[in-house]
Amino acid sequence: MNDEDSFEAVQYIPVLKTDFIMKSTLSKELCDALIKLSEQKIETGIVDNLEGVRRTGWNLQKDSDVAPYLQMVTAKVEHCISTRLNYPHFHKNRPSSMRSNGMQFVIAMYNAWVGFYKGNSFVHPHCHEEPPNFYSIAAYLSTGSGDTSLSFMTDESPSHGVNRPKVICKQGDLVIFPSSLYHYTNDTSDERIVLSGNYYAGYMPQINIGER
Repeated sequence: MNDEDSFEAVQYIPVLKTDFIMKSTLSKELCDALIKLSEQKIETGIVDNLEGVRRTGWNLQKDSDVAPYLQMVTAKVEHCISTRLNYPHFHKNRPSSMRSNGMQFVIAMYNAWVGFYKGNSFVHPHCHEEPPNFYSIAAYLSTGSGDTSLSFMTDESPSHGVNRPKVICKQGDLVIFPSSLYHYTNDTSDERIVLSGNYYAGYMPQINIGER
């Protein structure tokens, strides 16, 4: 018997899900600035899961014009996620116990894009990433004259068809959720404009570069 045979005994036991969908807000000024800049960054020929949507490329965070505004979004996302990671102790943003044990909170946006929707647009059910500590955002820069929504499909059943929470969104709403959650949209309008993006966020060992 070699070592590899022992891996056959591994069991996977499902546990109660504890994923959270977080919701915050962005200022109208920030939303308007991102819309104006993104309109100048439209690209064609991108293969994705969006139907009837004009959109930017995948990596707005690397664009020198847009990056300073995305840093403002990231600051809000960091606050929300770092608070969530310390649940239920909301009064402590970053626990001193983590720092005293050589851990630091890190967050990094690794892609971002803006979609300009029409009344007949559709976002097929999908998820962004599977590994832990990855989060996705949907920032509603504009929703036209009314509200819109983002629907999530839980994995409490094999068909992903049970308990579909729907988050109602208006201009300025920022929705943050684990990247592994399946989601979709089927109620769009001609003025629906959404910033989407993905983050790594979590605690990691602090590395002191240059010390010996």
